[in-house]
Amino acid sequence: MASKIAAFSQSIQYYLTYTKMPWGQLFYATAWHQIDRFLEEAGQSILDIGCGFGITGSEYARRGNQVTGIDPTPEMIEIAKQSASDHRTSIDYRVSTLQEELALPGRYDWIFCHNVLEYVEEPGELLKQLGSKQNERGYLSLIAHNPVGKVMKKAVILKDPEEALHSLESDQEYSSVIQTEITTYPHERLQQWLQEAGYEVLDRCGIHNIYGYIADNDIKQQEEWHRRAVKLELELGRLSPYRDIAVFTHLIARKK
Repeated sequence: MASKIAAFSQSIQYYLTYTKMPWGQLFYATAWHQIDRFLEEAGQSILDIGCGFGITGSEYARRGNQVTGIDPTPEMIEIAKQSASDHRTSIDYRVSTLQEELALPGRYDWIFCHNVLEYVEEPGELLKQLGSKQNERGYLSLIAHNPVGKVMKKAVILKDPEEALHSLESDQEYSSVIQTEITTYPHERLQQWLQEAGYEVLDRCGIHNIYGYIADNDIKQQEEWHRRAVKLELELGRLSPYRDIAVFTHLIARKK
């Protein structure tokens, strides 16, 4: 885990730039759109695991929810705290791990776990631990890299059929944003882990369904094109086969 934290620390500026690009903005807009089908009322208590720069936490705090954000990377928490201060938003950001959080009292109406499972050794166990911090009938938003996406990227964007074929045999992938190896899991396995952790899956969505395979970044910078692309992505996110090939899988689950 220490090596993963170091990777995040070293890629801070690259990662931060990614979040400000149209593709980064589209990621968040799509995730929030999918969450909002279930998080309709303000006043919810939210725990954001691996909150990073606090982009999602800040959005939901701004809407009137009580947000706690934890991340083991000090540099990210500092940026998150500064952002909250700049926007006069009250959020409890802490340099912490889930294991440390488990020792503290308190449960939450919502838990966000976005792009975290890829970096932990026992993701199934982590989801069980998350359940212990969840209020009865509370909700979990889980986002993870889709293993289908790494095959599609190599075949469609890189035009490398040999690497695409090799990707079918491995659950490992290199994150160019964080610049480290990650582990990917099919949605069927994620759903199984959630069920074992005491959750029922309410919805399965995709993020970057088709957008992630458009190699022309210049057109993505055009405001009008981006607006139309967002509209398309929001529509495709809950439909197969588009969500099946998305770069990211997004599951909404509720504690039984």
